[in-house]
Amino acid sequence: MKAKLVTWMLARCVGVLLVGTYTMAQVPEAQDRNDMYSEQQAEVHAGHSLSLTAGQEAPLHGRERSIVTEMLEERIGTLSLHGGVIGYYQGRNSVKIRDERARSENGAGFTADLQIAFSPVKDGSVFARIHAGEGTGADRSLNVFANVNPLADDNPDGDGLRVLEVFYTQSFFEEKVRLSIGKTEPFLFIDENAFANDECTQFVGKPFVNNPVFDTEDEYGPLVALSAVPAEGWSLSLVYQSSSWPNADPENGKSGFDRIFDKPFFAGELTYSPSFEDLQGNYRIYGWTQTYPHQKIFGDGTEKGWGIGVSFDQLVHPQVGLFARAGYQNKHVYGVPWFWSAGTEIKGLVPSRSGDRVGFGVAGLKAHEDLEEHGTEVHLEAYYKLAFGDHFSVSSHLQYVIDPLGDSANENVFAGMLRLGACF
Repeated sequence: MKAKLVTWMLARCVGVLLVGTYTMAQVPEAQDRNDMYSEQQAEVHAGHSLSLTAGQEAPLHGRERSIVTEMLEERIGTLSLHGGVIGYYQGRNSVKIRDERARSENGAGFTADLQIAFSPVKDGSVFARIHAGEGTGADRSLNVFANVNPLADDNPDGDGLRVLEVFYTQSFFEEKVRLSIGKTEPFLFIDENAFANDECTQFVGKPFVNNPVFDTEDEYGPLVALSAVPAEGWSLSLVYQSSSWPNADPENGKSGFDRIFDKPFFAGELTYSPSFEDLQGNYRIYGWTQTYPHQKIFGDGTEKGWGIGVSFDQLVHPQVGLFARAGYQNKHVYGVPWFWSAGTEIKGLVPSRSGDRVGFGVAGLKAHEDLEEHGTEVHLEAYYKLAFGDHFSVSSHLQYVIDPLGDSANENVFAGMLRLGACF
């Protein structure tokens, strides 16, 4: 029996080492995100954890099984898998913008994510996200400041399967300080919001997911982030990322994995999180800069891209949350120097449907004052999400865009979407 046990343990160790080698080998190519998500944001990505330990798989019993379990847990910690699939159908009307007719567009699409979390050492975790997706919905040939289908943003040009994120997070001082390093995006640490931050479970219009101007500079790439809790109710995040210079002329751009110290991206955010009679709120102020040269909108020369912003969310009732965002960006290089949004999310509006959610939002993007047409592009969105248990939902979304590109002569845009979500 002892000989069989030794043989089995050696085989398991080899398998574990191979799995560990494969997992870590993905890091150069590509903190558990769930900790960063609110209850609303985690619906699609969380689900049930699939803990792969020897205690579940081993055919041994009693003391032998305990020995194997302890050995494997010491070697790999806990490996958990979460997944989600979103399917949608979206359409919009035919519109004339800047004297060009954009015919009506409609079509289906999907996104699928597999999230892997692995704890190799105490207070340390590896997180990876594999993504697939296809379809553009109503965004095809639509010329507006903020798009109406961010679900397609992570799969440009139908690239298929991609390792979007893979990074390591180490916690210190009883998780009051966290250091993350690897491949991910700044939005994981900056410009969060409990009620308007996830196109998979909440609003689908870009102005209700993140600051749309900041979004043009956001990308997945090599990143280092430091998060700290200096005092109760306060948190601070600092981000450094190698930039691919996303808004530069194509011939002047670079890969984010090349020359990682050459004109990088920096950001910082300070958050105050009070609780008023058990009603949680978050009040964030942030700033960011893309240090590569941006061509000025008017005149010759270049300047750095930068912006400042705020993002607030507050429960005013156990079932009602409010949110607001605002941002100002360098007016010399961005055509939209001002942005704002506000709205609400209501849970269980229908008494017999306690898991359902309804959302309403309004947003504005102010065109540059020196442009010929410098009005405000206004976005309205309403949605209702039906929850069927913890793992399946169906939601309908209506969007209306007034004065696209800040020009009242342009025709208004009406878009509708049906979104289905499933997770494990």
